[in-house]
Amino acid sequence: IIYHHNILGLGDYRMRWRLLRLPPMMPIDQHRRVSGFAVFRIYSMRRRFAEMFSNKFRVERVEALGPDLACLEWLMECGCTQVTMSDDTRIGSISEMRKYIKRFGYDVFDLPEFDDNRIKELKKEYFSSKLSSESDMAHDKRWSNAPRTYIVKVDASDSAVADPGFAYFRECRQLDTLKLNFCDYFGDEAIRELALGRPARTLTDLEIVLNPAVTDGAIYWLTKLKALRRLHFYFLPYVSNRQGMLRQLRLALPRCRVTFPREDKIGYGYE
Repeated sequence: IIYHHNILGLGDYRMRWRLLRLPPMMPIDQHRRVSGFAVFRIYSMRRRFAEMFSNKFRVERVEALGPDLACLEWLMECGCTQVTMSDDTRIGSISEMRKYIKRFGYDVFDLPEFDDNRIKELKKEYFSSKLSSESDMAHDKRWSNAPRTYIVKVDASDSAVADPGFAYFRECRQLDTLKLNFCDYFGDEAIRELALGRPARTLTDLEIVLNPAVTDGAIYWLTKLKALRRLHFYFLPYVSNRQGMLRQLRLALPRCRVTFPREDKIGYGYE
């Protein structure tokens, strides 16, 4: 077994993402067997690494930058493929993200700091159900200091997004499309964050392909995403009842086209 060992520069977010996306080991001897327990432990370690670094939710960033720019920063630090903003700007790297945020007068390396008590207050307010259910007018008033630019489309395929980071989506004003293909580190809790936030009213297109953590338990939260018009799943090994999930989602979301084909071919499972 050859282990990847090029972990220099872990202070750089992009390098951290690359480390997370590398396969944990590369087999040389095809006759050698690796126990499922060992593979699970390696996966768990990499997931914990993702949660501790790139996916740590920092409410002070949201307060300083506004919900959408803070979410954009998180997505790029996790290696997100592309984010499309409401002004049609498409961002696909950390450097592009920093330049874009700088256009609005912010330096991501020099943002206001808050004491512990203020951070606790901000978290309590941010995670209140009342805040996420407010009208667009009330949202604009709450985030009056934030630039009027919003995340519209996210392709986070093959990124290191994990459950804790999905809290950044809660107050995104008009998130419409979200692709989460080949993302290993998020599960049902991430879907819960979407359902408890504004995306429950704005998200129309959600796609999840090849995820080892989403289970049948996600159904409850998926049915809360009432704006959905397209919902596509493929190769979710921990969903035990594919047909049952399809049936429940189609009943709960009658205006949404739900697809979840059998795993009979390589790719995204598009019909």
